[in-house]
Amino acid sequence: MTSLQTAATSTELRRAPIRRRVKDRPSPGAFLLWVLEGLVALAASLLMTYLARFVDLNPMTRIGQVSGLAALQLQLLLLLGVVLLVCVPAMRRWADAPLRFGAAAVAGLSSGVVAAGVSLALRDTMWPLNGQGGDSGTLQAWAGALMQGKPLDGAYPPMFPHLIAWTAEYFTDGDVGYAMKIVSLLFMGLLGPLAYLAWRLMLPPLWALGIGVTASLPMMQPYKPYTNLVLVALVPVLGKFVQLLQRSSELPRKRAAVQGGGLGLVIGLLFILYSGWFIWSALGVIVLTVVIVVRVWRDGGGRALATAGATLLATTGVFLLIAGSYLVRLLSSAGSTVDRYCYFDTYAEPTYFAMWRDDLPGSDAWSTWPLPGELGGVGLFSILLLVGLGVALALGVNRPSVLVTAACAASALIMRYWYASHMEKNQAVMLYPRTSAQLLYCTLVLTGLACYLAARRFGARRAQAGEPVPIRGLARFTPRAVALGALCSLGLLYAMAGSATADRFMPNMKGDGGDLAYYAQTTASFDGHCSQYAPDGKCSKPSDLSTRLVDGPDQGTLGCSPANPYPVRPKASGVVGNVLALLEG
Repeated sequence: MTSLQTAATSTELRRAPIRRRVKDRPSPGAFLLWVLEGLVALAASLLMTYLARFVDLNPMTRIGQVSGLAALQLQLLLLLGVVLLVCVPAMRRWADAPLRFGAAAVAGLSSGVVAAGVSLALRDTMWPLNGQGGDSGTLQAWAGALMQGKPLDGAYPPMFPHLIAWTAEYFTDGDVGYAMKIVSLLFMGLLGPLAYLAWRLMLPPLWALGIGVTASLPMMQPYKPYTNLVLVALVPVLGKFVQLLQRSSELPRKRAAVQGGGLGLVIGLLFILYSGWFIWSALGVIVLTVVIVVRVWRDGGGRALATAGATLLATTGVFLLIAGSYLVRLLSSAGSTVDRYCYFDTYAEPTYFAMWRDDLPGSDAWSTWPLPGELGGVGLFSILLLVGLGVALALGVNRPSVLVTAACAASALIMRYWYASHMEKNQAVMLYPRTSAQLLYCTLVLTGLACYLAARRFGARRAQAGEPVPIRGLARFTPRAVALGALCSLGLLYAMAGSATADRFMPNMKGDGGDLAYYAQTTASFDGHCSQYAPDGKCSKPSDLSTRLVDGPDQGTLGCSPANPYPVRPKASGVVGNVLALLEG
């Protein structure tokens, strides 16, 4: 090799990283497509919710409820058919964009059907779920206080009460109950679009739909829907943050700081919407961040460490700008805020998290919950989640999506056992049953990531060998065939899950979620309007919520009953009642 050739080769080697950085730089068109995906998902969700107004039903009768849910399914099937008829043929000419918009539309329909179902349950009432009761009444009281210029509880995230107050002031003539109904329905419909859009930061369209939206199905909580929405978005956003740190050695410092600032903005908004998941995830994410920064410094030297520092500084700075004042209030009130409320899960065996029952009463007793498992008391679904966790760690131990999800799960598990083990000693629950939701979501995501990583590894090996990837007895899968199959199967899954979720909140007095809609249907609005579906046309009068802002004295002990308070059973009368009384002593 001549000296000229050697010089040229060394020049190419020095320029290679520069060319890689230019190639990896995201184009404005890619960002625009990502935004359009979000708009399509949101439009699909809002359209599904809007179509519920054309369903004719009596939500207070069981036949009416079944008819209404079936009508929603017909509407959803029609919309799903339109998505397929537009998306699949368009993929013949454009391979990428139709698939992205089709997956986004299905994501929007997944939670739009839940919002539509709950809107049927609340037909002709001005109240949200639970009327003025429970947390619903407290949130309305806070919103009313904000409208009067009074301060909010320093420990509670401020965004949702402020949204209710703003909606009441500008759209509902000061009616905070009606405002909360509107805002809650909007947040119910946002779950699918936000889950899809957040995971699109890390995954291709169909995988973001199949992993992100599917894992969010157990998180569909129509009562206070904003809480689980934060969990669904937080994990992939933190994954994107860790990915940004990992790439510190190849990213320009300015670009890394700008992207870090953007992530700080999103994380800050999520924090002021609901901060609970940040608390459960903090330990694992902080440890992981330190490990990543040390690894970046070891592998990339001082320049990479400086870029990682710029990313951390920008993310933290913007986060504090958005949420700093609330963070200070939260930390200052941490010592005085004690949770003594006993959830259903407070009575359950502490290692079980495979089904999140939220904090509402149910029809199960602690003697039958959880159901006995097949392997040493552990159910097959839990075993499948643990297998998925193991495979994901084995195949993606260095991938940010796996690392962050596993760190959030590990952090929640440690804190769950810590608070549960000190519950009797400290006479405090400290919300630890809510870690069931985080553990379930994270292990579902890890199981999906295990499938994604296995498929990528299998496809890469066959591609390196120059071989197709056929399925024995079938023709080779084409992108259009994969899109058709995935969108059909996932769309029907989301339709069934949405119907089952909405059905739980149809008005009834069984003490399992339906009573929340029943209270809304049987409470008159402040202008005297009573729902036409209220039994005998009678409604109770609304109450003054200002008393909710006055906290009672802390008794210093758990509010748990020495006997299981669940299920709530109506008292039997006559001969049956006498027999039960004798049996119960």
